[in-house]
Amino acid sequence: MPLLFKVRILYFITFYIGTFLCVDSAFSAMDPRFELDPQSLVGTKSAKKPQQAKLKQSSRDHVSKSSSTSAKGAVYTVQPGDHLFKILMRDYGLSSNEAELFIEEIKRENNIYDIKRIKIGQKIVIPPVRRLSDGTLRLFQEDKPSRPHNSIPGDAPQQTFTLESPAAEISENEIVTRAHNVWNQIVPLKIEHVNPLTFQTPTFSLTLDPQRYPTFTRADGGRIVLDQNGRIPPLVKSLIENKDSSVKIVTEAPSETKHFMASLLNAAGFYSVEENFNMEFGVDPKLTVQADFKIEKTAESLIKQDVVLVNSGRTSVPIFLGEFLKKEGFSLYEPFATVKPLAKHDLRTIHSVSATKQPEMIDTILSALSVSPERNRNVDVFGSDNNGISLSVKAERYFERGGQRYIITSFDGDPMNYTLFRILETKGYKVVILEAQDDFRKVSEKIILRMKIKGGFAQHRLVQAGSAGYSLQMSGFKLDDDMLPGGGVFLTDRVMDRIVRDLFIDSGFNINSQ
Repeated sequence: MPLLFKVRILYFITFYIGTFLCVDSAFSAMDPRFELDPQSLVGTKSAKKPQQAKLKQSSRDHVSKSSSTSAKGAVYTVQPGDHLFKILMRDYGLSSNEAELFIEEIKRENNIYDIKRIKIGQKIVIPPVRRLSDGTLRLFQEDKPSRPHNSIPGDAPQQTFTLESPAAEISENEIVTRAHNVWNQIVPLKIEHVNPLTFQTPTFSLTLDPQRYPTFTRADGGRIVLDQNGRIPPLVKSLIENKDSSVKIVTEAPSETKHFMASLLNAAGFYSVEENFNMEFGVDPKLTVQADFKIEKTAESLIKQDVVLVNSGRTSVPIFLGEFLKKEGFSLYEPFATVKPLAKHDLRTIHSVSATKQPEMIDTILSALSVSPERNRNVDVFGSDNNGISLSVKAERYFERGGQRYIITSFDGDPMNYTLFRILETKGYKVVILEAQDDFRKVSEKIILRMKIKGGFAQHRLVQAGSAGYSLQMSGFKLDDDMLPGGGVFLTDRVMDRIVRDLFIDSGFNINSQ
């Protein structure tokens, strides 16, 4: 057969087949009402990327337009609708708790007495801070920022308000695994939830891969499906929700651990979930324990002392504090926590004075102040060379400190003795006169005031909450003096429970009981 004839036959066959397919497709076209937008079959995460990028760029633009830098930190210009919390959280990435802790430093730096009265156009210095590996913040004015190798002298300084990421990040898969392990202790895992989530109907068959979409048991026996990467298309979500209302889908990213846990807990169907829960134990000293979430699984949880606490931070509380909370009816879970480093404080020693009798009390206080007095020393009022008259007065406690001579004595009501000690003051002695009714606070105040040591009596917060998960307050004298060990001590007569003592020690304090 000639080659030309073969080509013509092939052409006609191709033409008729193509015509048939076009006609068939025209008659079988889908009703536009049932056509799907191809974008609806794409996961929500990819659909949100452009918007997220836009938001991030907008935030950067806002900061650059309203802030500059100075030697003390970033200089922010107040915009309409601004307040300090909003500025720190929106533009500098602080959480509400971090902003609350840092707000006092902002007030001191800018001489702001009322944060509600900042004005539009007012310039506020935001001191530079650094986020440590345990997640806490600290100032670093003393740090000198290093210049990049490729920078040019005279370039505009970069933003000095820097928040460094924790040194050891936990991967999202590890976060999900830890959350799942803890969750199964709070809500027992149902056997059927080990199997993939599957729907079989005459119209469709749907199965979710449990590796990609892990499930958590709800309080009512339903399921929470974690769509951490936003891969489930809206159409599939609608099918799941319409088919089984007991299934809740959570799309919060695990990297934001607190928001992630909040989403899981809100979808769990518990009787109540309270965020940022605080509870106090004791009055003075007072222990305040903070938890990100308090969970009452049922209406009888409080009565049965079966309340669950969950922390989503990276710093764990001491084991003995968890055991203490367990005895009080609170089960504490910290799925993402790591052991915190030993804290360092400007006051490393707490002197606990238990003496009730005044002489022993005086000795204990002086010992805490690193003073070793002489007892019952005779101090000359007049020397023997003064007209042949020698007169001395017995001092219950005598000591020298910083080139000064000190006398501590009790006033017995005899005005003559009072006069003699006043005469000693004219000769350069620093005299502390105590009365029989003086208690620990009064005795300490008289000694400290006479020795001119900085500090006063109050209920001081010795351990800040921060990332520790608890705070400790106790009444006493917080003293600062270069001649004291470590530059400062804390003097108190409050009785400390075992849990309070252990927490002080765990927080880096030394306890000296006398």
